[in-house]
Amino acid sequence: MYKQLFSYPLLSNQKEFYYNLESLYDFLVSDDYIKLTKHHTDRNMYNDLTKCYIDNLLFLREKELPSFKDEQFNTFNLNKLYNLDILSPLESKDKFAKLDRWEFLATSNKNAMVLVDGSVFTNEAVNKKKPFGIQVLDYIKKSKHKHAEYIKLIENTGNFSNFTFGTTCYPNVIIFPHGSNDRYYKNPVDVRYENSCDDPVLESNTTIFDIQYDTHVKLKERVKLFAGQLNYTTYIVRENSTLEIDRYSDDYGGWNIFDSRFICHAGSTVKINFKNTGSQYTQENFYFKCSSDVEIDLQGRNNISKGNEYYNFVRVRSSDHDNKSTVDIRNVGNDETKTSFIGKFEISSASEGFSGSMDNPNLMLSKTAKMQTRPILDIYTKEIECTHGCTISNVDEEQLYYLQTKGFDTKSAKNILVDSFLC
Repeated sequence: MYKQLFSYPLLSNQKEFYYNLESLYDFLVSDDYIKLTKHHTDRNMYNDLTKCYIDNLLFLREKELPSFKDEQFNTFNLNKLYNLDILSPLESKDKFAKLDRWEFLATSNKNAMVLVDGSVFTNEAVNKKKPFGIQVLDYIKKSKHKHAEYIKLIENTGNFSNFTFGTTCYPNVIIFPHGSNDRYYKNPVDVRYENSCDDPVLESNTTIFDIQYDTHVKLKERVKLFAGQLNYTTYIVRENSTLEIDRYSDDYGGWNIFDSRFICHAGSTVKINFKNTGSQYTQENFYFKCSSDVEIDLQGRNNISKGNEYYNFVRVRSSDHDNKSTVDIRNVGNDETKTSFIGKFEISSASEGFSGSMDNPNLMLSKTAKMQTRPILDIYTKEIECTHGCTISNVDEEQLYYLQTKGFDTKSAKNILVDSFLC
């Protein structure tokens, strides 16, 4: 990531060293970086993209990095993040020379792609030219007109999205065209977010998925954390379309911030099932912006491994009538784990007929686990149905004793109770 920034000449003579997110932020918003970036992009990139990128850096300078005082964060989930050591590699890594890391792309006959450090690698099933095929727009397959439209979707926010975009050379766009109907639902697309190496470097992806109208798509997402990852993904779900996501995040010693943003047009449906074991630091956020007659179903089952951290924020904004939202996220805290959930419904005065439920049960398996939960309901109309239930509890001793009387040892009995809690 560091060598791929627009102002590559500014970094070309630097030696290998460690830095952190705050020092990277200071570099991105510096006058030297912005000036050199303007000079480089004016010659090599589209004006619309250049302007959006520079505007993003100027916003970052004004807004600064998130703090625990921001609504979507809590008192203990940022200090560790800002102190993580990030390795700056001595030389730029040639990702094309590392294609053997994703050898499965050459052998898989199913739709598959890998998003790594601002690049998209796809297999032959995606690359193959065919009617209603997936269209990938990246720094190689450019489309000036289309990118100019998509780049307008980058919004100024109070989370890490603008920071992620600031560390990404080029936003990638993946389009599922109208007319493909349900072919990408019957044959789901394997989408992997991975690192190009195992070193503790930082790599970033800014991605836009466009599910065009009357189209039904299923994505099987896998996030593999070897090093550091910043992901900012926007999903456009157009009229009468369906997007279903199965996401699983693997911990291989890395850390991750994943901002998922959903722009839901009238009559669209979004269903998400995700699982996470946490990592040395994981922040996973979901933002939904709903038009009318939108159905959201968000299901999370997170069994956080010993010593790992996992923080989750969900915001559903309803701006029109007859929307439905179901949020059910369950967390299990083991020894020395930290978890938090902050969920928010923002229901406008035009959202008559909204139906929503927000549930966040938490199971604490150890006295050394720290778990927080906070529901927020911001409602401006009476014509709705809205419920919430957020709890933190320990293992039920009577249930544990009952299983032990049936011959299960303590560890096996606890595992059964955890599995039943997460089902």
